Amino acid sequence: MKTALVTLGCSKNEVDSEMILGYLNTIGFELTQNLDEAECIVVNTCGFIKSAKEEAISVILDMAEYKETGNLKHLIVVGCLAKRYKQDIIREFKEVDLVIGVDEYDNLNNIFSEYFKLNKTKNGLDFNNRIVSTTFPTAYIRIADGCNNNCHYCAIPLIRGHLKSRKIEDIVVEARGLVDKGIRELVVIAQDTTSYGIDIYGKPMLFKLIQELSKLEELKWIRVLYMYPGKITDELIEEFKTNLKLCRYFDIPLQHISDNMLKAMNRHTNKKEVYKLVAKIRKELPDAVLRTTLMVGYQGETDGDFEELLQCVRDFKFERLGAFTFSKEDDTKAWDMPGDIPEKVKKQRYKMLMEEQQKVVAEYMKSNIGRKVEVLVCDVDDEEKYFVCRSYMDAPDVDPKMLIKINKESISRVVVGEWTTVEITGIKKYDYICKVTKGE
Repeated sequence: MKTALVTLGCSKNEVDSEMILGYLNTIGFELTQNLDEAECIVVNTCGFIKSAKEEAISVILDMAEYKETGNLKHLIVVGCLAKRYKQDIIREFKEVDLVIGVDEYDNLNNIFSEYFKLNKTKNGLDFNNRIVSTTFPTAYIRIADGCNNNCHYCAIPLIRGHLKSRKIEDIVVEARGLVDKGIRELVVIAQDTTSYGIDIYGKPMLFKLIQELSKLEELKWIRVLYMYPGKITDELIEEFKTNLKLCRYFDIPLQHISDNMLKAMNRHTNKKEVYKLVAKIRKELPDAVLRTTLMVGYQGETDGDFEELLQCVRDFKFERLGAFTFSKEDDTKAWDMPGDIPEKVKKQRYKMLMEEQQKVVAEYMKSNIGRKVEVLVCDVDDEEKYFVCRSYMDAPDVDPKMLIKINKESISRVVVGEWTTVEITGIKKYDYICKVTKGE
């Protein structure tokens, strides 16, 4: 049966999709990217915030149309939205034939075997049986699932449950398999990577895991995302200083800086601690890149709270920053909290925040003109004008790119999937224009 899979949401979801693809391939389904010819379409949904849920519903409806215009016979909805709203999806979307939440993945083989009338096997979702969908030679590696932080606005514990770390040896086996297939950059992910290991080892073990992964000789880059600010230890910072394979890239979602807001969000940290942490990173790793995510318009956010957030952007000068407006999620603590902020005010604050960040980014980008940096050549752009690259400063999917113009000189010296050294010569919106340095 020709089967297509559509993935929505975050990189954690993408790893799930890669395991689902591996499972489908194992049981004999023919995988296709052509939705018109697919007899079965699996939609892996996100259910984190309102906009993600709206996108998931829209995509489900779009896929359902292939029952009229294509060869579609089976529409299957899986993932986070399927976990939170399974019965609603079954009731409201008659076009959907099967709904499977993330909590049912361990039973996926039984569900598929019963629905498709297959002979039951022992095959199921397996980290070592993934069809990697990221751009070669990069792959995500998920070290844990769930979260114990219980931030009041967040639905992740309702969807994914409490923290469930994987054993170091199991992760290393998976990483070894990926490296053997040619992967040279591993992007370490979890809902909170800095909590990794607390549940099975009794203490945070991210630094130890990084040390073990670094022993894979062919591995060139290790990048860590989603580090909780209150759990970045001196030990971990020291690992960033001394480990040459570990990209000096700190992805630290702060959400806010005002003590009032941090307390209301149940963030387990405070403004003083965050300022101390950022100052330490800036002092000890002056070439480090900091990325954060900020939320505006949370319940009870005053003009004063928001001004503190703006000042934080000015003070920290994040090289990378994403922001979003708060949306209430049912069954979270924030759902019943007083102090709703009007949507108009949320949008105004979001606009002001991003305008402040644009000033920071413009200054930072200009400061890098003339700098030489090693880049991974990832791809060629759609118009075939540039080689698309990333440096240690750039995480896949979310950050700007390094662009090398395709010409006779670069074609003879640049290979997709390999590293080269470039000099930054200019700026193209939020991307850099680069040239290959002589002797490279």
